Amino acid sequence: MKKKIFAIVVAVTLILTLFTACGGGASSGGASAGGIKTGLGHVVLIDKSVEASADADGYAQVDTIMAAVSVDSSGKIVSVTIDTAQTRVPFDASGKLKADLTEPQKTKVELGKDYGMIRASSIGKEWYEQIAELEKWMIGKTIDQVKAMKVKKVDDAHPSVPDEPDLVSKVTISVQDYIAAVEEAVKNAK
Repeated sequence: MKKKIFAIVVAVTLILTLFTACGGGASSGGASAGGIKTGLGHVVLIDKSVEASADADGYAQVDTIMAAVSVDSSGKIVSVTIDTAQTRVPFDASGKLKADLTEPQKTKVELGKDYGMIRASSIGKEWYEQIAELEKWMIGKTIDQVKAMKVKKVDDAHPSVPDEPDLVSKVTISVQDYIAAVEEAVKNAK
């Protein structure tokens, strides 16, 4: 599991480095001549885990939100990539694992249409489509502008859904953890 997450983070970093290098010529410090800096951020949550009972199996769920962000010399976001590894390991009441631990896990972006959020989406968009819209919205903004996004509480599972006019018809997922990962990535940008 840790190797998979590490591999994803490395792959995202390499891709962003390639894009940065193609856009402005990378220097040995990772920043381009134009002052572009790239950083990685993440948020790890286990709050969706469920205990097993005599009537039902439980599961441990680890959600790892990852962000790779490049900013220019004025702190404006020039590229952002967000993904989530949502790993669930079921177990029975005796604690016996009920999963194939050798099966590779896919991130939400890798799952694409197979993630299955579109069935519950009020706007008819899958998770990867919504996160792409959020990423597009962040381009050209500073982290303070991103953090100042207007949000609304839809329900307990969606406490911070975008309430920005250009996002309400494109993003219905709660964004607080994505913004936190992006903020960490901006702080780590070098």
